[in-house]
Amino acid sequence: MRKFAIVLTSLASLGVVASAQAQQGPSANDVAGYVALSGTPVGAMTPVVTSAMLGRIAKGYSIVGQYGHVSDNALGYNSFGASVSMPVSGFSLGGSFGFMSPSAQGSKSNMMLGLNAETNLGAWALSDGKNANLFTLSGRGDFGWANPQDLGLLSFSASAPFALVIKNGSMTWAPFVTPGLGWGRVSPTGNPSVSGTRFMMGGGIGMTHANGWGASLGMQKVFIDQGKAVFGLNLSYGI
Repeated sequence: MRKFAIVLTSLASLGVVASAQAQQGPSANDVAGYVALSGTPVGAMTPVVTSAMLGRIAKGYSIVGQYGHVSDNALGYNSFGASVSMPVSGFSLGGSFGFMSPSAQGSKSNMMLGLNAETNLGAWALSDGKNANLFTLSGRGDFGWANPQDLGLLSFSASAPFALVIKNGSMTWAPFVTPGLGWGRVSPTGNPSVSGTRFMMGGGIGMTHANGWGASLGMQKVFIDQGKAVFGLNLSYGI
């Protein structure tokens, strides 16, 4: 109970609200995992359609602009970010930089940083021919960091994105789902760190053009009792 109270008090600046009795709601570890994942690029942004999801091997740099939104008077926020990735030995390695702006009155914006790695694990043609539609499976890992108002947030996640790749002339469409597991740690100034794991799920639909431009609409949810989903828009080039 003491640890739970410390976490709730320390996270009040982010608008986290939980039951006063830990046994009737999320534990201190559950709350810590949720806050750390949701407060870093791992959970504050929505998934992006990548070369790996499309069954391609990345051949050059790609850039992505991201926007995420959670609608809630107490827990809501807007997040803005940009990421760059490059191909390395069959993997796409990337880094991201962003800001989170909480909706609660008096809350301050803070910076977020992230790293990621992704590779395609398989692509299966659904018909014959060069332009056959595909079902793809990828593996992805993400790292996130943020430091909002006397809190240190650190997070990791592993996910297995799968997508249906539909080719139509110069356009490619890809509805996708990204189930995963995340770990997060909250380090309040002057108090012990608390960490926990949470299941995550993302999904959406993306499109890319032969000229390299693309866009995707999607959502990302870190699971916890009464937790909110992030909805967002991503614009990309080079995927």
